[in-house]
Amino acid sequence: MSTKQIKSKKISELVREEIEHMIKSGEVQPGDKLASVIQLADEFQVSRSAVREALSALRAVGAVTIKQGEGTFVNPYDFSAVFDPSERIISKKEILELLEVRKIMEVGAAELAAEKRTESQLEAMQEALQHMKAASTRADIGETADMAFHLAVVKGAHNHIITDMMTKLSDTLKRTIFESRKVWLFSESQTLEQLYDEHEAIYQAIKNKNRTEARQTMLRHLSSVEAIIRREENREG
Repeated sequence: MSTKQIKSKKISELVREEIEHMIKSGEVQPGDKLASVIQLADEFQVSRSAVREALSALRAVGAVTIKQGEGTFVNPYDFSAVFDPSERIISKKEILELLEVRKIMEVGAAELAAEKRTESQLEAMQEALQHMKAASTRADIGETADMAFHLAVVKGAHNHIITDMMTKLSDTLKRTIFESRKVWLFSESQTLEQLYDEHEAIYQAIKNKNRTEARQTMLRHLSSVEAIIRREENREG
């Protein structure tokens, strides 16, 4: 059984877990700079793309900061609250409750991001969008890219309290995004392309510094996900 479990994991996930272990064990400390992508690839005997994907996943949950031209740095991070999102099933009621919280935080964050975002944060959103587009053929990266996009928007608001709250929710957020995407795709009227288009609209509004449009596009997106989850919940009830 253990052999089958190892084979089911992507190389990048194994690399991510190994770097997480280095952080949890104290082998690397907050503020430390990790070895370069080339060095990590040599150390783990994996491809550079697998290392980059692992680092992107760690950045998405706030464990590291990637500074272009400088390297990857370890962030202060509370791993005590982290759990494997595959360990438990998230109910539709929990998904809906989290969506309510997200509407409170992310709609306002999108509006602030339209005013305060930096070019590097726009690049992080665009990178997540590119991964989301690839998810039509690689479904395993869909929820990670989705989460990375929303965290990039929140960070663009430059409000440390909101960013910290979203980062601490990131593992639960990833699981609920995974469950939401499953329900979304089982809905006859929804497609991955539509889901991508909603995120693209949010990005364009933030890029164009249109606060009203950023707020509205984020609200429309979260409300459409909520409507589909409620419809599915009513059907099951």
